[in-house]
Amino acid sequence: MVSAVLLVAFLGLTFVSSTDAEGNGTQPAVSDIQNDGKRGRGDTPDIEEPEPEPEPEPEPEPTAAVSDLDSTYNYVLSRLATMDQAIHKLNVGHYMLDVKVIQLLDRLTRLEGKMADIEESVEQVSAYCKDNRKEIGRLEGCVKGQKVGHKCFLVYRTYETYMGASQKCQERGGRMAMPRDRREQEALADYVKSAFHPGNWPVWLGINDLRSEGLYLFEDTTRVTYFQWRKHFLSSQPDGGKRENCVAMSSDDGDWWDNYCDRRMYYLCEFDA
Repeated sequence: MVSAVLLVAFLGLTFVSSTDAEGNGTQPAVSDIQNDGKRGRGDTPDIEEPEPEPEPEPEPEPTAAVSDLDSTYNYVLSRLATMDQAIHKLNVGHYMLDVKVIQLLDRLTRLEGKMADIEESVEQVSAYCKDNRKEIGRLEGCVKGQKVGHKCFLVYRTYETYMGASQKCQERGGRMAMPRDRREQEALADYVKSAFHPGNWPVWLGINDLRSEGLYLFEDTTRVTYFQWRKHFLSSQPDGGKRENCVAMSSDDGDWWDNYCDRRMYYLCEFDA
């Protein structure tokens, strides 16, 4: 039995050796023929079929225009979205501005009401001040000035035009001095002379002929019936004609002179006693 196994193994080795010897010869092995795509000797060779050419890939359809359109469309949409947000913010801003304007108008209305009340209060205070100033002026005129009958006369040593002197006397609650008769004229002349002694200063009286030349009226528009014009061979008054329409009294003798109304000089006020 062992001899039979050894014999079979020897035959196998011999076959393998002869196969290797043939493989080293000129004829290729079966595996080589299969690998080269050829038949063994004695077989009819097959016609070699050409390999199929690869089918050409389909050309891509042009998409550049579509892509540009999509890009433009998306850009427009983004811009519209941005504009919509901006418009929304603007609407919100306008709404807030309207609210602020309404609040401001309401405050202005209330402020106007308060201002009206303040203006009314200021007018009342101003009226009280004027009344107080007039009362103070009247008291001052009677305390510091010269009382003659039911009047008090006070001279003011500030330079004013005729119109300015008239306004100042009214603000103090009086009027410019209006001597209506000889008694008042003489008392007023003595007072003015003592006030400016030893100098000679003219002072305004409340007499003028502004309305009509030669027609002399007092400040209260009543006609002058008593005159104390200066009478002198060198300078008889009145001599100014239409140029000099306002009357002043000289402090040394009490005579009247006509003067330019815009001349600035001292003035006399009278108050009710």
